[in-house]
Amino acid sequence: MSKTQVNTGTKVPPPMRADAILRLENIIKHQPLPTALHKLKSANSFTVAGSVNTDTIIHEISSVNGMRSFQICREHKLMRGLPLTETRRLKRDELKVSSPTLPLPPPKIPEWADIIYHPKMAARLPRPTMRRVNGKRVRPLYIFGNDVRQPFYPTGYPWQCIGRIFSYNDPYSFVPSWRATGVLVSRDIVLTASHAVPWGANPGMIQFVPAYFNGVSTLGPNVYSYVDAAAAYYQEPAPDVDRPAWDFAVLHLIDPLGDFLGWFGGETYDDSWNDGNYWSFVGYASAIAKGERPSWQGGISFHDDDEDGAAMELETDNGDVTAGDSGGPFFGWWDGEDYPSLVGVASAEEQEWDFPLWNGPEDNNVAAAGSPMIDLVLWARNNWG
Repeated sequence: MSKTQVNTGTKVPPPMRADAILRLENIIKHQPLPTALHKLKSANSFTVAGSVNTDTIIHEISSVNGMRSFQICREHKLMRGLPLTETRRLKRDELKVSSPTLPLPPPKIPEWADIIYHPKMAARLPRPTMRRVNGKRVRPLYIFGNDVRQPFYPTGYPWQCIGRIFSYNDPYSFVPSWRATGVLVSRDIVLTASHAVPWGANPGMIQFVPAYFNGVSTLGPNVYSYVDAAAAYYQEPAPDVDRPAWDFAVLHLIDPLGDFLGWFGGETYDDSWNDGNYWSFVGYASAIAKGERPSWQGGISFHDDDEDGAAMELETDNGDVTAGDSGGPFFGWWDGEDYPSLVGVASAEEQEWDFPLWNGPEDNNVAAAGSPMIDLVLWARNNWG
């Protein structure tokens, strides 16, 4: 039975559990990277403001030992990268409303790429040692309970489709305003959290680095793309405030990285999957290797799915999510399929109280999910593809 079967009177099948995935053998193909990855528009690109005479914008300032140094003329402001040119807030009725169980079109698995069901784990970087004035050792931050997230080396499909996002409110500073996580869902579209987008910045800039690890992509130091457009939902009564259930955005890449790396499938979450330890999560948490390495956690469950209109808040009390993870995918593997399908992206944390008894609080991490997420990706494919 397909996991997208509708109105059959039978329960929608859940993904495989972690122990079943571990029994799958990785498929190693020993193929070279596509040469087109070395010819991306975003690589080594820069932008200058205002009217520019390209004949005089750069001049050489030194030449020593076979190395030549150049300078941008000082009257120009330099942006290292390519800026956003469009940001949109869409009302729900502007999109074609999908069936609650309509999936995304099939994902792409590159012919050259290894298929990796369980990634290669990497060592955790030690946290810096701090001491109080009295000599007592402390740590900058900690997580209550056992943090089971594992850093890993991202290689092969689908791990190469997940990357780190660098968002800039002021691209001229060369310093990101914040960092998040995103995932390829089409040849040139990344899905992430809406609050990862620098809404209102003029100019703003977003860089997506797939398979980011220790400062660069494992696919090569020049494999990344800037974003020229971003879209998310317009929410009443505060259009610029993201509610957790609706906290997803699509980004249009200048370079179609998905053509070479592939992309994820996607599903509308079904509440028959509640309390099942089916889900994996990947993000670039600042608490894990300072966000320089992705971390993975499997065996996650959602115990509740609160509805906010057509969108959903998926609540978990065993999926660790911290700063930098925003926009990272929660996903599962279905039996008989070589690709994973995501069901939501990391959005927020919350505390719930049991009224009127005032029991609690119950701490949860929340994923944004539901058919509006699928519709937003379909809209991006139809309008930006």
